[in-house]
Amino acid sequence: MRSRSAVFFAAVIFSAVLLSLHLPVSAAGLEYKSSFEGGKLYRAGEARVLELTGNYRQMGRQYGALAKEELNTMLATIDKVFLKNSKIPLKKEDLTNVARLVYDRYPMRYKEILHGMAETSGLNLEKVLLVNALEWFPKIDKLDYGRCSGIAVWGPYAKDGKVVFGRNDDDATFYLEFAIPTIAVFKPDDGSIPTALINYPGVIYNATSMNADGLFVELNSGTDMPFAMKDRVSIFTTLFTFMQEYGSLAELDRAMRSTLADMSSIVTVADEKRGYSYEFSLWDTRRRDQDDNGVVAAANAFSLSDWSITPPDPKKDPGANELRKGNLLKLAARYKGQITPEVMMKKIMDVQIKDGGATHAGTIIQVVASPADRTVWVKVPGKVEWTEVKLGPLFKK
Repeated sequence: MRSRSAVFFAAVIFSAVLLSLHLPVSAAGLEYKSSFEGGKLYRAGEARVLELTGNYRQMGRQYGALAKEELNTMLATIDKVFLKNSKIPLKKEDLTNVARLVYDRYPMRYKEILHGMAETSGLNLEKVLLVNALEWFPKIDKLDYGRCSGIAVWGPYAKDGKVVFGRNDDDATFYLEFAIPTIAVFKPDDGSIPTALINYPGVIYNATSMNADGLFVELNSGTDMPFAMKDRVSIFTTLFTFMQEYGSLAELDRAMRSTLADMSSIVTVADEKRGYSYEFSLWDTRRRDQDDNGVVAAANAFSLSDWSITPPDPKKDPGANELRKGNLLKLAARYKGQITPEVMMKKIMDVQIKDGGATHAGTIIQVVASPADRTVWVKVPGKVEWTEVKLGPLFKK
């Protein structure tokens, strides 16, 4: 009798230990891989999912240790793409200067993440900063016309009335060499809202994200105009801060409309009930509510009619801004009232521009989001098929 009790209590204690270790997050459909100083690494197919906790230096240390292999791969690919590719004539000092320019404008807490990564990744700070800036090397002072697109549907367009969001993060085709879809869930101990960044490994800023309160944000470059990078905080780090600080669409809306960006941008946001699209010039920020009742779409050209800005030259735009946006709206109309995450993935985001969609050769990472369920699906065309990641269990503190 005593031995049975001992076995029972041992089983209870063992189960409690497993729960405390968070092994595995079966509810999230994730495969536990490893842990380091309180942070955890999971896999969802080919997607990497990091759960990071503590202060910002600690979260950086966890990131660096858990994603060490991916960070080193990113650095090697930077060398291959930018320094050994004769079509992109950049020198090491060019990369270093750009990486420092990106880093210098970071808030201190995000600098702390990068410093922590340098302590545990096997890369020194200079190399960590190179990985963090990999999207910027060919763009500083010569931003190309954008290629991205995004669409949010709700109400009469969505099958259950709740928001379904589709987003193409597009760029030059060589960025497919960097495309290891990585979701980093930051859960700091400063009281801010847990936030998941969806990006390349080691890139610490917000181009696509969801927070624990169900806000989703994605950024496209906007109508062509110069940078103001040296004079202003990066819109990408500002959006990271916003997702950590605001838990409702009304709060986020006030913050967005109080912001001037460092580059022309279009930021589309949503909660579970509806979406908005914000057009940031260098001198003003304006909100666009919807293209039709229950849908808002954006590519890389401003859609509001009262901007006094020369529109992009279609001959210089390989993705055709208005075509991409228009195609998304046509597809949404075709499936009006039927749109679920599955329909968004298979019937809208998977459709190539030549077939009436918005996806093209420069589509690098695709994301579909269900804010109400705190769930995202990620894809890299030709490399990684749609992969579900339930963020809700990871957001819990």
